[in-house]
This record gives sequence, structure tokens and C-alpha cells, in this order.
Amino acid sequence: MAVVAALLSLACPSRASADERGEALLLGAAVTRLVNKQLPTTLQLRGERASGIAPLKVTLSEARYCGALDATHGRLVGVVRPGEEPSPAVLTGARDCQDTLEEVSHRLPAGTDAAAVVELVAEWTPWQLRFSIGNVATRGEGAGPLNAALARTKAAGPLGVFDTAGLRLETARGTSLTLDLAVGFVKADDAVLMMLTPSELAGDGKERRASFVDAAGASAGTDAVVGALFPLANRIVTLLSQDGPLVLELERQVVEVRALQLSGGDGALTVRGRATPRALRETVRLAIEASGADLKITEVRAEPELEDCAALSTLAALGCRARNTARVAAVAAVASGMTARYKGQLLRVLLAPPPFSFELGGRRLTLRVTPSRARATPAGLIVSGRAELD
Repeated sequence: MAVVAALLSLACPSRASADERGEALLLGAAVTRLVNKQLPTTLQLRGERASGIAPLKVTLSEARYCGALDATHGRLVGVVRPGEEPSPAVLTGARDCQDTLEEVSHRLPAGTDAAAVVELVAEWTPWQLRFSIGNVATRGEGAGPLNAALARTKAAGPLGVFDTAGLRLETARGTSLTLDLAVGFVKADDAVLMMLTPSELAGDGKERRASFVDAAGASAGTDAVVGALFPLANRIVTLLSQDGPLVLELERQVVEVRALQLSGGDGALTVRGRATPRALRETVRLAIEASGADLKITEVRAEPELEDCAALSTLAALGCRARNTARVAAVAAVASGMTARYKGQLLRVLLAPPPFSFELGGRRLTLRVTPSRARATPAGLIVSGRAELD
């Protein structure tokens, strides 16, 4: 079901060691927007073979996320009608969650054929996300068969069940990381919290850890906050590096940086890697330092990889030391030039999150996050921004 896909695609984890976790907090407006990008979708309601009643095909045309019932249950309100044509738009805003289903159903235009406003309850248990029909309000000519089909489907159990373990996070070039997803429902901001852990660190999924991401201090327009503790962040950086190096520019030359790794503290982040300035034709150890509430680059440091001159003869050692001296000077010039070029720039612009793809229920979905702020904590990196799902 596309509604499930929309929720899961935003996912991020929980289940193993506290050392390797990622989280995504999606505010209610984002969940609603992303779910509706997957609609309309066609569902099949149960029939009754003994009575000769065939299954009923219906279209879910719009939905709104209405917040948490408790930590493991969330509530959506949607509109369905028989057939494959969407119903007229009915859901308009927060009022849809506050009003009764009957009140919402009265917003359907007069003379509308059978339609229903339905409550969908999302439940997460290790390692599945289940969607069930809750309360229903039907309206329109011929609503009886629709009401009966919804009642049969509700009595039969979950409308859809989706596994949340073994999800493959894939980059544009097909490199992947297998993660297990836990989903929590948060009453503050009507948010959905998704927690990801590498699958090989699997547990029973029952342990709940305190979240390390929240929406406090997020910039205007933010509807998603994503974060990763440094061990998982570095796994993901390694994954991305397989698609190609980070490319920097320096005085019309290209500097390719590979083997990236992140470390940091409260308000400060260091990005380390092995850089190859094409003009030098040698590899240097590069460190990009950034700090602030929205990480800005403060300095670029570089160290050459020196030859070991100790075991050489006196004459050979002289040449070795001379080459090392030249390397030190050349690399110092590179570091100075790159600091001048990049100092004050936002790290999130230099290292923008790439799109990630998930396959869910046989459907390929791509998640993009446009960052509006990036900050570091002693445990990891947290980025807030706007999420889009294709």
C-alpha cells in the first residue's frame, strides 16, 4: 500500500547498540505531504464468498496524518470511494483530525456517489508496520455495500502488513547498506520517529532508547530532522564514497578526496580524508574543520605523506629529506589555499545529502532531504531540512 511506502521511505532506526544508530523525525505536515504524493492508490476490500459477494475495489484518494495514539500507534484519516476514480477533495487542514469522521464526511459535495471517510491506524511491532481500518463514516448514494465491505475488512485484521527489517538503502549508483527500521509515534509536533540500525546488529526490537534528534531550534520551514551517531554516519559516508570522491576546487585545479570519515564534539565537526591534488600528484591527509550552530568551515588542514629517510644511506637520506621538505611546503600551500577558498562556507552545501532509494513492497522510492541546518553533537551529526519523496 502506497501509504505504508510513504511512511517507511522516510525511515530511520533503533535496535542494536547505542553506538550505531540513525534517526529521522518527520513532523506531521511532512508525513501528510509525503503520503499524499503516493496517492491516489487502489485497494481491495474483502468480499464474502459464502454469500457470493465479490471483493470491492476502492481508491484511497487523500489522507492526513493525525498524530500518535501512543508510542506504537499512529492515526491517519483518509477518503475512499468505490472504483478507480478519486473522490472530490475533502481534507483541508488540522480540522480534519479534530472533527468526527461524520463531520468530515459532510464536506463531500452534495450528490456524491458512495464514499467513506476512514480512520487508518498504523501499528509498529518488531519488525512489521501494520495498517488497520478503525472507525468509518460512509455517505452518498449506494453507500451500503461500501460500508459492509469496510466492516468485513476491518474484522479480518490488518489491511496491509509490511516488513521493516532488511531494508536496503541504495545510492544513485547502486551501492547499498542493509538496515532494520523501528517506527515510533510522537505526540509532540504530531511526529513520526524512525530509527535505523545495520541489520547485522539485530536485536529483538523491543528495547526503546531515548531519541537523540528533536525539532528544537530548527529553522523555519523544517519538516524533517535526521541524524546519525558517528559510527553509522561513517558507514554511510563510506557507502557514498563508493560512488565517487568528494571533489573540491583550488585555483583551477581539482582536488579529489576519498576515504572520508567524520568525528566531532559539541558544535564542531572534522571531516578527514585522503586527498589527491592533481597538481601535486601525491596523496595528502586532509582535514576540514567546521563549527557553529549551522556548521561553517573554519579551516582546511593538510599533512603530506612523508618518505621514511631513517634507514637510507647518508647521501640518499639527503635527497629524501629534501623531497620531504618540498612536500611539506607544497602541502602547506594547498592547505592555505583551500582554507582561503572555503572558509565561511556552509558544510551542508559542500557535503549535501545525496538521494537514497528504498524498495518497499515491490515499489522503488527515492528520498531526498534538502538541508537548512547542520550541527554536530559529541555523539553524531544532525541535519534539519525539508524532505521529498518520489
